[in-house]
Amino acid sequence: MKKFRIFLLVMTGAAVLMLGGCKEKAKYDESAFQDDLEPLTDDELEAMDENSDDEMIVEDDAELEQSQQQEDSTEEADAESTDSNEETQNKLDEKGTYTDKDEVAQYIYEYGHAPSNLSAKSYDNADKMLPVEDGVTYQQCSLDSEDKQKIIFTQDGKRVYYTEDDGKSFEEIY
Repeated sequence: MKKFRIFLLVMTGAAVLMLGGCKEKAKYDESAFQDDLEPLTDDELEAMDENSDDEMIVEDDAELEQSQQQEDSTEEADAESTDSNEETQNKLDEKGTYTDKDEVAQYIYEYGHAPSNLSAKSYDNADKMLPVEDGVTYQQCSLDSEDKQKIIFTQDGKRVYYTEDDGKSFEEIY
């Protein structure tokens, strides 16, 4: 019987250690978060009070639809501004090399000269297929080895044209 009591005592002690753990519990100190917390200023508190939305508004179907349309138009405006931001982020690298018609045209439009992998030559516009203006000169760069696909652009790069038939027809890109 004495052995049984000792056995129970040892088992109880083991259970207590397993359930309670024998390590000291880690204590979380609030001071660890003090560096990140800053008290709100009076202006911030006042602004929160003014902009609080503590009221519950009951709307009928027409008012609900109107408020949803206003939210949708706001979301569309946000989406459009995001699209314009993406366009500015799609700017080509000035040191990059490009061979695609659209990329080369965009590059010339953005930087005013052909990419480094293409050589620009003077284009005389003898057939006057492109607009003739005083002081405006054109340059060309070939996109293929046969010199049929070309990008023709003004000296400032703000007007860019493409021809795939060696100047018989032109597509205005910019």
